[in-house]
Amino acid sequence: MTVGNMNSSYLFVYGTLKSDAINASAHYFHRHADLIGNARWQGHLYLVSNYPGAVRAEAKDGFVLGELWLLKNPEYVLTFLDEYEECAPTSPLPHEYRRSVELVERNGEMIPAWLYIYALDTSTLQRIQTGNFMNDNQEIMRRALANANILLAS
Repeated sequence: MTVGNMNSSYLFVYGTLKSDAINASAHYFHRHADLIGNARWQGHLYLVSNYPGAVRAEAKDGFVLGELWLLKNPEYVLTFLDEYEECAPTSPLPHEYRRSVELVERNGEMIPAWLYIYALDTSTLQRIQTGNFMNDNQEIMRRALANANILLAS
């Protein structure tokens, strides 16, 4: 659900910026925001390339799973992320994403948060039915963390 022209200090991420993402932009983002925890947004998730795109779902037939972050300096971080998501005013058209404040659910509470919504046609894209994106780097990181937890528990 769109919240209109509202501002927010929160950002909902669902792909290459999640806490287990391994890339320079995610690392930079993580230094400028605090992870609040898991959250979800009413929508559908598609595999665009080696990254996902989320679109709004009008019916409650799907959710995008991701993380809610609190931005330390929202204007600064969002300017950086607009460049990363190629939807800044200087980015070439058509923009693949657009940034919008949406209601995100965390532990039953609805929180207004910025979200990058996929803006192009999804008719030829594969839908990620689970609503949870994980690329190869994130898969490796999750396995390594699981193995480390097993070793620590021993």
